[in-house]
Amino acid sequence: MTVKLTSVRIAAGSPSTDKKNHQMPHQTEMAGSRLARVSVLLFIAAAVLISGCARGTRAGTPLTPVDESKGDVYIYRNKSEVARAQPFYTTVDGHIGPALANGSYVVFHLEPGKHNVVVSPGPWGFNRGRTIQVSAGERSYYQFDFTPDPEDKLHFEQTVLRARPVEAARADIALLPGISPRATERRISFRRSTYASLSDAMALPGVNDKARTTYEHWLKQKLPRAFVVSTGGGWISTWGLSVIDAPGISDPATRAMQRCARWRNVVCQMYAVNTSVVWTPFPAKMIAAERKRRQSGQRSEEAIDDMNVEKATDATAGQDESAVQSKTDAVTMPSLEQLIVD
Repeated sequence: MTVKLTSVRIAAGSPSTDKKNHQMPHQTEMAGSRLARVSVLLFIAAAVLISGCARGTRAGTPLTPVDESKGDVYIYRNKSEVARAQPFYTTVDGHIGPALANGSYVVFHLEPGKHNVVVSPGPWGFNRGRTIQVSAGERSYYQFDFTPDPEDKLHFEQTVLRARPVEAARADIALLPGISPRATERRISFRRSTYASLSDAMALPGVNDKARTTYEHWLKQKLPRAFVVSTGGGWISTWGLSVIDAPGISDPATRAMQRCARWRNVVCQMYAVNTSVVWTPFPAKMIAAERKRRQSGQRSEEAIDDMNVEKATDATAGQDESAVQSKTDAVTMPSLEQLIVD
């Protein structure tokens, strides 16, 4: 998409020019200041439009050659009518990655060795992760797959991050557009809930006292802000437009869900956004299915890997943005503010 800014030239001797010639110095200075502010806003608007239209590769584009000193890990999701507007969030070794849009893929260029990769479908289902052994000069492919719940249109019955054979994965990826390698945000609207009063920290579901204390601290922070809780008793507190470890992601709700993707085998859901509680309880059927899955596969290699990673990344410890707040506020456009639906 191309954004074209057009300037307007005023002919000499026109009424507009004559008026400007008769302005007092302080009026000229004020006009110049206003013009400068308008120019900055136009520049920001153009940047927002351009970045919003940025796309990755087109479907069918040949894969880029592998750096011989690194390995490429491809993560993809096939196109589906279910959760088509829901971005899936990615992390590698705890670092925020790009959001995985419906019917797209992302490639990570990683140093040789073991890496912890997690994909989160947001509130739709459980996060899944893999410890991946990366070899220099080689590609590996993983698909985040899900089974929609036939009775519950807003949640998945099962989720899995599975290794895919090379030929099958390349055939899938050939049909998908890649996405830009930077972290991205897609703002989602939330429906206001009658679950509890915003100020009632004791109403937070399934969390410890530290989470409640953090929530009370979060209530004192500036807008915009978001607070997330997980099925594992975890919590994430975000606020402000700019943090140093997620540059360019100004929406706290997006950052909260992206931070949730550091944890395996949990579902994260928004509890409160700005001045509204938006929480709805996790479906009991989904929680029971996950409990059954873990019990039936508790001795598998994947389950042991999950257990080791979960111990190293304790989800009940929570995440808070106090230490990563930027001292310089980002500039945002009013049209990008979070939408709360009654």
